[in-house]
Parts: sequence; structure tokens; C-alpha cells
Amino acid sequence: AAFSQERTVIPIGVDLGVYLPQDSTVRSVFGDAWYRVGITPLSLQTPDNWKFTMDVAYLRSSRQGNRASLLPVTFGMTRAFGQDNDVRPYVALRAGPYWGDVNSPFLGINKSKIGIDANAAVGLAFKNGFYIEARYDTMSKFEGLNFSGFFFSAGIKLFDIRL
Repeated sequence: AAFSQERTVIPIGVDLGVYLPQDSTVRSVFGDAWYRVGITPLSLQTPDNWKFTMDVAYLRSSRQGNRASLLPVTFGMTRAFGQDNDVRPYVALRAGPYWGDVNSPFLGINKSKIGIDANAAVGLAFKNGFYIEARYDTMSKFEGLNFSGFFFSAGIKLFDIRL
């Protein structure tokens, strides 16, 4: 006899956005607004339950021969609210490592290293296919530089992973 086993479906999205570092030295040397590309599971389809989530982002900026790249990989929990499938607000709390690569002749830094990142986000998911998110990341210092700042991004569901 054949049996049916329910499979978990996890929608995966990609987002584009802007990163706004808060430290004045970081802004003046590398730029006020950096670009962001990210990938995250959109586990927002069931409200009122905390769910595991993760986020991988790539941030980059360069200005006048100074360049910085950051790659945070964070893990945590997310929770959606409400029963409306068209628009659903959510929150997320995540933490994990980040890899940084900084080359600044102005500051005398040419180094790659790993640090710690923690972030809190709020967002809106639209029909579980499109989302917008604002978040704040607190990052450990990188050679005295504070890369903590705000993200604003918008994303779209690309595909589903079935487990």
C-alpha cells in the first residue's frame, strides 16, 4: 500500500537593498550608502509561531580607492502576525558570523577577518511572494571600524525547497 508523507516546503527569496552604516568614519571613507544582495527563506506562511530562519547577505562599497566587502551569515527566529495572506507583517531576530574584507589605503588597512553580527528586523510579506524589510545590524569592530547600520531591502520569492 502506498502512503503519503507530508513534505515541508520552504520558499527561498532573494533581495536587493541599501545598507546605511552609522559610523561617520565608515561613511566618509567607504560611502554613505552601500548595495546589498541577500538570500533568505521566507518562512512567513504560518502566523503566530516562531520559526527558524537564516539570512546570507553581501554588502559592498568603494570610494576613492577604499573598498569594503562584508558577508554576514546569520541564524535566528522569525514570526509573522495576522491572518491576512495578502499582507503579513513579521519580525526576525538573528545572529552569526560575518566575514569582512577591507582595503583602505587612507586608513592603512588591508585585511580580511571574521566578526560577529546580530540583527533585528521588521518587514511585510505580500502573498508570500514579495517582501520588504528594514533591519538594524550590530557588528563587532573590524580593525577599529564600526560597520553597524541599517538595511532597507525588497525581495521576491525565487523557488521552493521541499524537505
